[in-house]
Amino acid sequence: MRKNILFNPALFMVAMFLPAMAFAASAPKSAPIVENSNITWSAETGLGYDSNAYQAPRNPYIDYALGSNPLVVPKAESGFFVPYKIKVDAVKNRGQDNRLLGSAKADGSFYLGSGLSNANEYNVALHGGTEHVLARKEKSEDTFYVGALLSKHKQVYVDHDSGLGKTTTLSSTDISGRYSYTNIGLEAEYKHRIGKIDYGFSGLYTDNDYEDPVVVAQMDHTYYKLGADASFPVASKTNLNLSFDHSVRDYSDRHARDAQGVYSSANPLLQYSYNAAGATLRNRISDAWLLYLDYGRTLRSDSHMGYGDYSEDRYGARLVFEQGVFKTRLGLHHWARDYPNGFAFDVAGMGAKTYSGNDLKVRAEMAQTKNTTLWTELVYDSQQSTDLRYDYVRTQLMAGMSWAY
Repeated sequence: MRKNILFNPALFMVAMFLPAMAFAASAPKSAPIVENSNITWSAETGLGYDSNAYQAPRNPYIDYALGSNPLVVPKAESGFFVPYKIKVDAVKNRGQDNRLLGSAKADGSFYLGSGLSNANEYNVALHGGTEHVLARKEKSEDTFYVGALLSKHKQVYVDHDSGLGKTTTLSSTDISGRYSYTNIGLEAEYKHRIGKIDYGFSGLYTDNDYEDPVVVAQMDHTYYKLGADASFPVASKTNLNLSFDHSVRDYSDRHARDAQGVYSSANPLLQYSYNAAGATLRNRISDAWLLYLDYGRTLRSDSHMGYGDYSEDRYGARLVFEQGVFKTRLGLHHWARDYPNGFAFDVAGMGAKTYSGNDLKVRAEMAQTKNTTLWTELVYDSQQSTDLRYDYVRTQLMAGMSWAY
């Protein structure tokens, strides 16, 4: 992988959190170290039905990205799958002001039946580091955390029309492993949680190593993100949360498209920059009801000629009801993404490239014991696009049990 010699992750973390580190160094010394540990874990699984496992387009279309412009008749593959999640958190207190934190988590979906095996997907992640308490007041704390992470993502790169593993157009070479990767990195976070106004700063740097498809460009890239957030009361039982993130993906083998949408190894290597701002209004309607109103805007910049530039707006609401052993969560969001310089099918003259969608999630839970809960969940995803290869509808219905200890 090509390394970005102008960016050093260690210096990045030190510069980002130097004030918090200086504060920690000057803080009063705590009592002699007394160590104690705590481990918690949770797990969840069940059975689900997926109406469109490969996100097949909803209608036949002409694929203008292919020279012969063939008519494509997609087929939605439906069937059953097993969703699963498991997480383990460990805390080791070293005196009053220092903690060692670690976590391991895995999640994914395992589809039943050989015809759906390409829809299998999983993620595994390890996090570990040190958290220092800079100040405390009653149950609130100001903290600074720095640590490392290691994760693996496994996903089959499929042809959405058929569900078959993706192959190259000219030679039919298998490139289905192209989207699977392992990453390693550093993360840090400062949280101010004393007083009426909460705020924080975060930083992340990862080196993402993708499987090499050999015959097409590898997706390897470095990624870094700097973020800030704040939460404060605006009325009785109402809080406003604001956030901003700046991030960069710097590819080491994948090249950019030119102004006509043409991908060529003669073009510079691809680099995307993102600026994302968000706002959430949280209102406690009653003891049982909690309402969130969300809005977010993301701007992406393509460093070469701007073909991949886009702006995305997302807004919606979440409603939570909790009483006794019952808890229900409802979320409905709409989003729209516009590419001012992009063409549908990435073919010049095909009109503007735009995407939009609606996401609906409903989850109901009923506690059985202190540690076990029955749950059911509905996920509806509808996406519209001028690039008809990515215009689809998908519904997932799941039910199962979760455990927490």
